[in-house]
Order: sequence, then structure tokens, then C-alpha cells
Amino acid sequence: MIDNCIEIRVRYADTDQMKVAYYSQYLIWFECGRTELLREIGYPYSRLEAEGIILPVIEAWCQYHKPARYDEVLTVRTTLPN
Repeated sequence: MIDNCIEIRVRYADTDQMKVAYYSQYLIWFECGRTELLREIGYPYSRLEAEGIILPVIEAWCQYHKPARYDEVLTVRTTLPN
């Protein structure tokens, strides 16, 4: 299994009026994790595109357990099974 963790600080622009991260922002953070995992294994998007490889996301969902709030640091963990 390949495992990658990145830290992301919740920006003011990521939040709603209650200073809680807007629900769709989580998917953007997930994409940041996916991008960094690919870069770590030597396949940044630029290389994949140059080789004619595309990786479309065909399904995405999440279950929210706790709100992310303005200025908190989050850890995004991305894993790729063997």
C-alpha cells in the first residue's frame, strides 16, 4: 500500500459565514492529496498527460464527522492499495 499525508490549513475563503469549511471544499482537499500521492510515486499530472494517461474520478463521496474550522490545520491522508 502506498500512503501519503499532507497538511492543509483552512483558509478564510474555504469557510462559510459560520467560519466552518464549506462542504464542497473537502473534495478539493481530497484532490490535493491525490495529486501529491501521484507526485510522490513519480507520476505528477504533467507526466501522466504527456504519456496520454488520464485518471478521471468516476465517483466521490464523503461522510462528515466533525467540522473543519477557519485556521485549523488538517491532515489529508491518501492511500493507494497494492
